[in-house]
Amino acid sequence: MLDLGAPFVMLGQLDWATWLAMFWFMILLEVPRYTLSGMAVFAASFARKQKPTPAEQRYLDGLKLSVVIAGHNEADAIERCLKSLSEQTRKIDEIIFIDDGSTDGMREIIHKYRLRGQIDIALSNQVRSGKSASCNLGFSLAKGDIIINLDADCSYDRDAIARLIEPFTDPRVGAATGSIGVRNYDYSAVTGYQAIEYIVSIGMGKRALDTIDMVVCASGAFGAFRREAIHQVGLLAPGPGEDFDLTLRLRRSGWKIRFAADSWCFTDTPATVAALVRQRRRWDRDTLRTRMRKFRDTFRAGRRRFLLLETFEQCEWLVMNGLVTLVFPIYVGWLFLCFGVGALNILIAVAIIYLVLDAIGFLMALAICRRYSAGMVWTIAPYILTFGLYNGVFMRCVRLHAYGEEWIYRASSRDSYSPSRVSHQAHWKS
Repeated sequence: MLDLGAPFVMLGQLDWATWLAMFWFMILLEVPRYTLSGMAVFAASFARKQKPTPAEQRYLDGLKLSVVIAGHNEADAIERCLKSLSEQTRKIDEIIFIDDGSTDGMREIIHKYRLRGQIDIALSNQVRSGKSASCNLGFSLAKGDIIINLDADCSYDRDAIARLIEPFTDPRVGAATGSIGVRNYDYSAVTGYQAIEYIVSIGMGKRALDTIDMVVCASGAFGAFRREAIHQVGLLAPGPGEDFDLTLRLRRSGWKIRFAADSWCFTDTPATVAALVRQRRRWDRDTLRTRMRKFRDTFRAGRRRFLLLETFEQCEWLVMNGLVTLVFPIYVGWLFLCFGVGALNILIAVAIIYLVLDAIGFLMALAICRRYSAGMVWTIAPYILTFGLYNGVFMRCVRLHAYGEEWIYRASSRDSYSPSRVSHQAHWKS
């Protein structure tokens, strides 16, 4: 039977130098991430949410809003999405729906809703062209001051749009993104883990990034863009990672990206291990391609528009994501090389420490978000016990595999998320 106390008995018998040598990975690369996020959340807990002033509210009320939704084979999700938008407290001036070459009857459904007046413009691509091309078609037709890009398979809180546009009272803001929650959290263990992941990464992570002006992705599932900013930097680029790419271009051009924490969108996440791995491999390949190929000149001080904050953000990602992912398997191998079977006790101690840190982060994020029901919390809470294995081991292995695929084989050029001809074109432009 496994003795969970053995690792701590062993650690208590060691001197500080040996103790620190065992846990250098966590001390150098993990504790700072937890500490900084925790400090940001702690600071945010004392900050009062500032409502728009009467003058700012008049400005927001005067903005014209266009919603652009592009989808492929999402006929079953359209009714719920449109119902959610019809219940918004903030009036939407126009809804543009683009069917990207669907084969499930989506074209007929959106034209039916257009005849009913629930969609203002409904268009269909005869051949699938990818989300970027479809959204760009909608963006080019949109007349709104603010263009809101949504996914057809999401639903939204009644005040989601009103909250999402609040950051635009600052004329320097070019885009805003809202909170995203997991709708199918009770479907399987896989969705339960993702629900915790979303709560912590958004409740702590994005709030922390927003406090230091380092939000780097206005989600394509739930993002709002100032028309002026879009016209300045151009539309979505073809291929994968289009929302991340556009956000980085906006930041480089001097626009601020804000996180509207009280604006909520809910989506269904992958429910099986295979589906989750496919999604995350795609996300991680896209991130590496965009950061290290397309925007690699961020590190070159002599370029035309060198911004220290952008370089710092890239370095932070390299350390907290890239370096941690690459070093973790080396650390595990080093432990077994140096300590033999004793490495198991060290790894158990590390797992227990992760459990404590994850539980604290989860509770802090819940306290800040205040959006999730007690039933949901009790449903997903047991997964905290093994969340460290999911997030610290399993997801790192997936990420490492994705980085290898992209760095060696440029696997994003063959991603089925976009038609092959589109991905191939984007690949050679990177």
